[in-house]
Amino acid sequence: MRALPALALCALALTVALATTSASGVTGPEVNVSKLPGAQSEATVAIDPSNDQVLLAGSNNLVEGTMPVYSSTDGGVTWQAGTTYPPPPSRSVSCAGDPGVGIDATGRQYYSYLRATPCATGEPRLFVVSRPGPDTSWSKPVLVAHPGRSRYDDKPAIAVDTSAASPYLNRVYVAWSRISHRSVYSIVLSHSDDGGRTWSRPVKVNRDGSVLSYASVAVSRRGIVYVAWDDSSSFSLEIARSTDGGARFEPQRHIVSFSIRPIPHCGSGVVIPAQRLACIHANPIVSIDRSRGRYSGRVYVSYANTHFTGSNQILVAVFNSRLRPLAVSGSRGEAVPVVRTAAPDRPDLFWPQSAVDRWTGVLWVCFYDTTGDPERKRAYYSCTVSRNGARTWAPRVRAASVASDETQPDADNRAYGDYEGLAVAEGVAYPIWTDSRDLATLAEEIYTTRLTLADFRASG
Repeated sequence: MRALPALALCALALTVALATTSASGVTGPEVNVSKLPGAQSEATVAIDPSNDQVLLAGSNNLVEGTMPVYSSTDGGVTWQAGTTYPPPPSRSVSCAGDPGVGIDATGRQYYSYLRATPCATGEPRLFVVSRPGPDTSWSKPVLVAHPGRSRYDDKPAIAVDTSAASPYLNRVYVAWSRISHRSVYSIVLSHSDDGGRTWSRPVKVNRDGSVLSYASVAVSRRGIVYVAWDDSSSFSLEIARSTDGGARFEPQRHIVSFSIRPIPHCGSGVVIPAQRLACIHANPIVSIDRSRGRYSGRVYVSYANTHFTGSNQILVAVFNSRLRPLAVSGSRGEAVPVVRTAAPDRPDLFWPQSAVDRWTGVLWVCFYDTTGDPERKRAYYSCTVSRNGARTWAPRVRAASVASDETQPDADNRAYGDYEGLAVAEGVAYPIWTDSRDLATLAEEIYTTRLTLADFRASG
């Protein structure tokens, strides 16, 4: 459920101070990107493909009912914070959420989100705003798809085709769940070829399944579109591809099934000690190797294990460009774990985010990790990398120098939200996450840092 965009970026130009890091394995300065009152969550970030010093990020702010946006033009050293539309008089007037960001090859920036008006009874709809660059104003919000017979929209994802080898260069895609008045779920996709001013009629991606969410979308160097999602009706993850720019999708392919002891409000999710008031979901993220290296065209889907034993593993399923499963690291085509854990050390690893560096082909995966806490409540946002197509992984590195604990009395009920963010370019990664270190003063904040391959020992 979410927001209203429009209007110019509320120039709350806020230069953010750097936080000193001290934890083992953290080498880049950490930045409090948001510095805003109220709980922030569901962070997202993108890098300008034409200028890797330009970053765009966003998050939820459910207290104000706005869509915060954060911009950096110096490689994440300093940030300006604002909103894509002025805050409403109260959250009851309208509310927004599920932010996503992207930047095309010309530097044009996009911000997708949901908005409901009024907040309590309005039906969430998908909007996109855009602007020519970081120092310009946002467009008015554009409704991506007329409601038609749908009841509401949920959990959008955005991707931009930035490959010169693609016939659809600078096409912008959004994929999301569309729920009908008969509570029939569909994963749909729409695209824009004119900078977000108009959008194509939504195309249905899935062939079957009845409770579908957590759509993720990515585009290959040749312009093939891939969409992955969570099917709670069968406790499984699915994926499909389109070779004609999103006009039609081939039959979906199965990724994995979970053995679930269903919790009524969780669907295919689980509850773990670190987040007892909100469910942990698999959160499938599809990433494509767009490099010219050995693994070019390879498709990766990262996800959290939501087996009934809990979320104590992050896995990556590997496919070729035609979505045929690949065997890596002796997996026989099954998903491979990015971290090896063994009893009695059984930490929870959750809310994964992945990305492939299109310059190097290195696969990055970041996630929360409760390693070191016997109670499995204190989580460090951490990352690992694979340089060989997910066959082996480097020892994980903490992106956060301070553990977050969303079980504290003053923590937000939504805890870490439903996802975090990651962007990678030319060997440099910017993980971005919800952090509780400022809980007593600002509530949950959005933090980021800068990691390079030099931060990881060369085992992955």
